[in-house]
This record gives sequence, structure tokens and C-alpha cells, in this order.
Amino acid sequence: MKQFFALSVLAMSMSTSANYLTNYQDPNTDQLIQALNNNRIHIVQLGDSHTAGDSMTEALRSQLQSRYGNGGMGWAMPMYFSGQRMARYGYDNYQWTPISSRRNQNEDYTLGGLIAKPNFSGSTLTIKAKNQEPMQSMTVSIRQSATDGLFKISDADGNHLILEAPIKNDTWQTTTFDAKLPFTLTAEGSMTNTAIGGWWGRSKHELGAIVSSLGINGAELSHWSRWNQNAWQQELATIAPELIILAYGTNEAYNNLSAERIATVLDERIEQIRQASPHSAIMIVSSPEVLKNTAGSCGVRPPTLHAIQEVQRQTAQNKHTLFWDWQSAMGGSCSMKQWMKSGKATKDGVHFTHLGYQQLGRQMADDIISLSALNSSSHLTPPPQMISPSPISIAPSLSTTRTFYQK
Repeated sequence: MKQFFALSVLAMSMSTSANYLTNYQDPNTDQLIQALNNNRIHIVQLGDSHTAGDSMTEALRSQLQSRYGNGGMGWAMPMYFSGQRMARYGYDNYQWTPISSRRNQNEDYTLGGLIAKPNFSGSTLTIKAKNQEPMQSMTVSIRQSATDGLFKISDADGNHLILEAPIKNDTWQTTTFDAKLPFTLTAEGSMTNTAIGGWWGRSKHELGAIVSSLGINGAELSHWSRWNQNAWQQELATIAPELIILAYGTNEAYNNLSAERIATVLDERIEQIRQASPHSAIMIVSSPEVLKNTAGSCGVRPPTLHAIQEVQRQTAQNKHTLFWDWQSAMGGSCSMKQWMKSGKATKDGVHFTHLGYQQLGRQMADDIISLSALNSSSHLTPPPQMISPSPISIAPSLSTTRTFYQK
């Protein structure tokens, strides 16, 4: 503990702070600030149920878009999954099957760990906007085999398109098309090995903020090992967001994972992300205060929660990332009971109400916006010995909007 405290003091003296956000010399800080000042920023948050509900991220999205403009709808899960929510997307389907890496570890997943499969020719899937949205440039992650058919798409403006994998070789690929939501896919031909991994919506004018929320209930950061690494890295390389947020830790604490294990997984994921998208800044969001038992004035925390929160901060220091202290944003240790009393957290002592998530999302947005007030000279450059990983090689594509993922 003394060693950690000493490291914290040293790191704080070598970092810049803004409210609950600390910058431990992320090498892409200047690019992130430039993106904010240019009114063109894409933030991708990956996490557990706190992310899967898309309430906190919707507040983050709304706050940023009110300042920078609506850059697009961001990521959408491939179809509706029970217990998951998307603030801006809706779905209808006929004869499609949702498959999650939380339950089924024997599938080939790409970024996000959720896939949708059409059951047969004639299956339909409609992607809707819950509010009025401008035309979107939609990038879809799709996997097909040589014998699979195609999808016919019709959108709200009456446009008709064909969607299929650029090369049908059982690898995850992306392809991009323009559509006004809602649009409907109709499967034609064999669909034996066809799968959709997700949708990315960007406004045609391209300026503004985008916040993409990729969460799975019950997820841990280690669960990424269930995904096809080459596939998710290539998809991340294609999207290349300005900021990638890792918001995990609650389930790790509940499952009594050791701090050492958390540090190992965080180190590995940060290296993999930087290899895939070397110009993206990374933010680690620490676990909020959560309770295993709500009895008493403060409740009972999972025994490993404190150690996990500490190792999340220490990893941010060691790996030179941004760090957002969720527990401090709540008011510190012993704050969850007060959040419950004020109607900002639910009775389980783990999750937050819509009101609570909205407050947290707005706070995170304010902290991110505050970075744009800092100029390049406000940030210390990374130590000379820090070497960025080499970018992954991306296979040649048929067009600028298509990337092929190798297994």
C-alpha cells in the first residue's frame, strides 16, 4: 500500500488533472485535443452493464453533441438483445437469432462480442432510429461463406441497396453504405454461415461528436479473449476513434478476481488496442463503488474492490493513459448508500438509476471537454523509453470503405 501511495504521488506530479479526469501522459493527448477543437470526435466505450444500458453514455453523447454537433448515431448492436438497451437505435426482426459471447463461447465474434444470424432466406431485420436522425453513413461488420446469399436493403427514403460481404471467405469484413433510418434487410439465398457483428452510424456531414456504447451485461475485460482478436483489431483499426474508454471492474470485484490478474489483462488489452489503433487515446474508467450488502451506514463492499480500483489507476499511470475516477465522482468511499437514498442508485447497491447515470455521464463529458481548454504545452510528453507498438497490418481492400479481417 505504501508503495502504491508513493507511485500515486509521483504520478500526480507528472500528470495533468481536470476534475475527476487525470491524464497520465497519454501519447495521443494532443490528437484528442485537436479533435475536440475541430468539432470532430468519436468516442468508443466498452464495458459491462453500466455501459450496456446506454444511459451514462447517452448523457455523455448528448452533452458532447450539444457542444460539438451531432456527428452520428455511433455503434449499434447487430439486433436486439434482451436486457440490453440502445438509446438511439430500435429494432424489429423476423427469424433472426441473437448470440452473445457472455453465454456462448464457441462462436466467431468481432468487436463487441455480439452477433446476429438470419435463420433462413426471407428473414428480415429492421434498424430504426428512436428520434429523427439525418442520413447516416453505415459501416456494417459482416461475415459470410462462399455459398451464402445476400441482403436486399430498403431505407426510409425508398433507396434500394444490396448488402453482402466483399469477399465471402468466412472472415469478418466491413462495408459501408448510406441509408436513411429505418432501413430493412431481407435475406435472399442461403444464410448458413452469415452473421452481422454490428453497425456504425456516422452523419454524412462528418462533423460533430459520436459516442459509441459497446457493453455486455456481466462482462469482464478478460472476456475479450472470447472474440476473434484479428477481427476486432481490424474493425477497431477501421473505425479509429479518437478516444477508447475501458469501463470494467464491477464484475471482476464481484467475482473476487485478484488485482494482479486485473493488471495483467489491462496491460494486454491496452497493448492490443494501441497496436490496432495507434492514434487513439485510451481512458481507463475505474469501477464505481458497489456493494455486496446494503446493510449498515456504508454497506459492505466486495473485498477486492479497493485493490481493483487501485490497480486500475496504477495501470493508467504505468501505461500512460487517461484515468477517470468513478468513485470520486460519486463522492468517494461510502457514497453508494447516499446515492441510493437520493434516488440516483438502485436498491441492489450496484447499478444506478437513469438520474444517476445522467449525472455521471454529464460529469464525464465536462471533464473531457475541459481537456480542450488545455494546449499542447500543458501536457508532458511520454518518457523517451516509451515505445508505441507497431500498427497491425491491414489487408488490402476493394475500396476505401472495406477492410478484410483474417482469422
